[in-house]
Amino acid sequence: MKKLYDLVNLILLLLISNTVYSAYPKLPSRIPTHFNFAGNADRLGGKEGVVWLTAMAWGMTLIFYLLGHNIRRLNRKPQSLNIPHKEQFLKLPEEKQSIYWDLVKEFLVGLTVGTNLLWYLLVRGTLRIISGEMSVLSFKTMLPALVVMILMLIVYLSRMSTLPGKLVRGEE
Repeated sequence: MKKLYDLVNLILLLLISNTVYSAYPKLPSRIPTHFNFAGNADRLGGKEGVVWLTAMAWGMTLIFYLLGHNIRRLNRKPQSLNIPHKEQFLKLPEEKQSIYWDLVKEFLVGLTVGTNLLWYLLVRGTLRIISGEMSVLSFKTMLPALVVMILMLIVYLSRMSTLPGKLVRGEE
């Protein structure tokens, strides 16, 4: 699944970048940069704000990937590790522990898919408001991304909470 998530993240980041790149020359000098809970623009800024949205999407993706890459280092500080059956888990050989760490890494990359989808929908919604196609940035606009993130949380947190015990018992 991680390779699929990697591909989807790349596609979403390129889609965000292309959307902003294509729209940027046509944008007015002042655009909405913040929306209240009702979805109404409550702050205006320069058109470079959409470029910052793109940069934040790329930056947040980088942070999630770096976190996933370095997550195994928690083994070096067992006091900061909070998983079921921690003591027995830490006694397992590295190849058994890596099954768990690979799942955590997959979770982070999968969660990034939802985050990047949210960024894309936010950018697209902002541009549609600027062009007059929409008047508010509604919750329904963001709903697909929120559903993806909630599903990722449910599936992976369930798996991550049971996997250490299964590894300790030799079930995996």
